[in-house]
Amino acid sequence: MRAFISVELPDEVKKKIAELITELKEIDLAVKWVETRNLHITLKFLGGVKENDLDELIEISTKAVAGSSSFNARFESLGTFPEGKNPRVIWVGTEEGGDKLCQLAESLENELSKAGFKRGEKAFKPHITIGRIKGNKGVDKLKEKMMNYKNPGFGAALIDRVHIMKSTLTPKGPVYETIKEVRL
Repeated sequence: MRAFISVELPDEVKKKIAELITELKEIDLAVKWVETRNLHITLKFLGGVKENDLDELIEISTKAVAGSSSFNARFESLGTFPEGKNPRVIWVGTEEGGDKLCQLAESLENELSKAGFKRGEKAFKPHITIGRIKGNKGVDKLKEKMMNYKNPGFGAALIDRVHIMKSTLTPKGPVYETIKEVRL
């Protein structure tokens, strides 16, 4: 099964991001938008995980976050990966709490790599993916709209747990299911 470790978001944050997505949809742009129910912060994408490895994954994740305490994160920025002419991902970023999300991700990365999970190739940047760009059509208009967006505040969340998630790909998009919540 496909799996990842995430921080889930409160409904009020998801609602504000959904309002932004509605505004950005006005641009003639080839984008696959993330459904409101699927908005989250991925701390670690695991890829294929065997069902019989779940107990070990839960144990490793619990150990990785054991020294962390709950904290607040505030979502206040917009951007794209990569920056420049050919972006592929549109995201909402963190301001307050971003450093602690990075620490969580690094702790998970370290513990999971000791157990044989592949290390991520890129440095972790805490963000919520809101869309995946499929071509360059309308990208300049997108960037202009993002720079002029009047209300980049999307709210805050108390981060007090991580979720081990199962991702099932369907023709209508991914379906996410919580396997286990691990408290900080």
